[in-house]
Amino acid sequence: MLFMMRYALLTAFSVFLLSACKQDKKETTTSTSTETTEKQPIASLTKSAGRIGDTLAVHLSEAVSGVSVSIDGAATTGFRQQKDTLRIKANTPKTGWHQLIISGLDAKKTAFADTLSFEAYSDIKPADVDYTVLQTYPHEKSSFTQGLEFYKGDLYEGTGQNGQSKLMKVDLKTGKAMQSRPLDAQHFGEGITIVNDKIYQLTWTSGVCFQYTMDFTPVTSFNYHTQGWGLTHKDTTLIMSDGSNKLYFLTPTFRKTAEIAVYDDKGPVVNLNELEYVNGYVYANIWQTNRIARIDLNTGKVVGYLDITKTIPPTINATEDVLNGIAYQPQERLFYITGKNWPTLFKVRVSAPGIPASVAGL
Repeated sequence: MLFMMRYALLTAFSVFLLSACKQDKKETTTSTSTETTEKQPIASLTKSAGRIGDTLAVHLSEAVSGVSVSIDGAATTGFRQQKDTLRIKANTPKTGWHQLIISGLDAKKTAFADTLSFEAYSDIKPADVDYTVLQTYPHEKSSFTQGLEFYKGDLYEGTGQNGQSKLMKVDLKTGKAMQSRPLDAQHFGEGITIVNDKIYQLTWTSGVCFQYTMDFTPVTSFNYHTQGWGLTHKDTTLIMSDGSNKLYFLTPTFRKTAEIAVYDDKGPVVNLNELEYVNGYVYANIWQTNRIARIDLNTGKVVGYLDITKTIPPTINATEDVLNGIAYQPQERLFYITGKNWPTLFKVRVSAPGIPASVAGL
């Protein structure tokens, strides 16, 4: 009798376990089925890049109604619906990546909202910027120039290479250093700028910017989480490049407040290096080219290119000793240009046919 009772209990328990396993399997199958039938986006871009003002084509996978469109969070009426396609004007003030949200009711009258991204190129064909060499000055050929700037009439230069990097105050007429401070050998010096009697000097991969007094006494240092390439300023706002197509806006204590992406009419302009700010525009030399881009800081658009190929000293290795020094002398309204290990510093007047001086940034 006891044996029969134990057998009955064991049988009942086995049936319970089998039932539970089947239920778990059923729930798992149902869950998997739900996951695989998750609703797919209705809207998709046929092409995700184009110039500002171009028409974006958004494909709709099913019939929709009550469509609304927003770009970067702002509603726009600049679109029209044609059967399974939305045509949207890419009217954005700035270049770069932008958010596009398409919302409405699907074929079952259920609300949907799809988030897309598109890349806006400049709608301006950059002008060819002409220039005239007015004078030449000697430049130390041993200087691997990374930054160049005038401040209160004096010329300052920052140089690179580990073990050779330094900050200098330079005699314009002789090209010799009047004052110099070396960086520790582990640091590769990069761009410099001067704001309110404080000198800032970037490093390439150390992630450190050094700040000095005007007599080159170290004050403090700041950390950043990208590479350091070029540095300039607008009023008290620092503007920095890192070799990408972005310019970063920083406080004097190196807190990032904004950034802008730089484009011409063909796409992103990368390898932005040494910088110089002049009246709303940044002049940026493009690493390993002979070109300087004139960039509208309000939009990120390249409005002109200055090609200095004809001025490169014939004695240098143009593939290694590249253009990398731009300084604007505001009293003269002229630029001074040099490069890495160049023997010459050029004083030039720049202009652009059809572009007034106010737009040229002069």
